[in-house]
Amino acid sequence: MTTTLSPKRRAMPAQMPHRSPRIQAADMRRRILDVAREQYMRLGFSAVTMDETAASAGVSKKTVYLHFPSKEALLQAVAHESVEACNAAMRAILHDASSEPRLRLKRMMDYVAGIYGEMSGALVHDMKRSAPEIWQEIESGRQKLIQEDFSALLKEGRTKGDFRKDVDTQVFLLIYAEVVRHVLNPAVFAKLNMTPTRVFETTCRVLFEGLLTEKARKEYHETP
Repeated sequence: MTTTLSPKRRAMPAQMPHRSPRIQAADMRRRILDVAREQYMRLGFSAVTMDETAASAGVSKKTVYLHFPSKEALLQAVAHESVEACNAAMRAILHDASSEPRLRLKRMMDYVAGIYGEMSGALVHDMKRSAPEIWQEIESGRQKLIQEDFSALLKEGRTKGDFRKDVDTQVFLLIYAEVVRHVLNPAVFAKLNMTPTRVFETTCRVLFEGLLTEKARKEYHETP
């Protein structure tokens, strides 16, 4: 016997689940942050308008302001998130016990050089001039990373014979922090006609290769 479903009992087509307004808002905020970060890194902060960010994100300017009350608030959110992600990635490298200290040092240099490769020199200038409090937050995060995590790597490297024991750790950290602070400057990039990545790599090569023991330096250069 063949049976059929009555109209009332006929199976209804499956419906796509509705996304909650909270999830939709979070996705929208994520999209705006991603677009703004790419624009600021490439063009600098001052060169990008909220209209341009909204257009690239595919939303209205009103929507952008709904999530970020000002352009400075958007920059602060981008900077805070970027610093947190950068520091987390660097800590993972610096504390990777499966790798020798000299190799972790090289990985850290490559990682940071990649970040500066994405960054417009105008962004550093913009933040120092237009958003000094945000720049100070970045500086504070970098100093904490240097004093806590980078310091631990240097001490471990000395114990394992990768880094010279006649170089005082605190003096080296002070020199590194000051050199990076003053060299990573748009005026320096322009004067030398070099990219931020090239300036950073050259600076680190001079500093870090002087830190390595002769044996570690040889192995360092043999590492691809």
